[in-house]
Amino acid sequence: MPHQFNQIIFDVFLAVTCGTALWFGRDSERWTAVVLISAAVASLLAQTSRFFQPESGILLIDLALLGYLIWLALRSDRFWPLYAAGFQIIGTLIHVARITDDSIFQTAYATGQVLWAYPVLATLAIGTWFEARRREW
Repeated sequence: MPHQFNQIIFDVFLAVTCGTALWFGRDSERWTAVVLISAAVASLLAQTSRFFQPESGILLIDLALLGYLIWLALRSDRFWPLYAAGFQIIGTLIHVARITDDSIFQTAYATGQVLWAYPVLATLAIGTWFEARRREW
């Protein structure tokens, strides 16, 4: 039950954040919303072991997301993509820690993966908020 509750909380935060970005953001916020939704769905499909062992499929998805966020940060004139990329680096490094150290508990690995997704979403929400304020409606 706790896993399902946590998944629902994340899905609601993802839907609200990405929906807001799609509605009020410019191209970079909109594309990031699409990429984040795609990464979340792909991660659910790629998860194989409930984090008992390193999740190589999710690692590849996280690396692709990291690549996108770094690319966006390098070409954007906004601050939020840099922060999002930084948070995603931490989330990706959790995979590396788990691969190199088998003693990391399943719960710590899974929590670390989920935990760092929230700041990435929060930076998109903040960036969308600033963009909506800047725009003349």
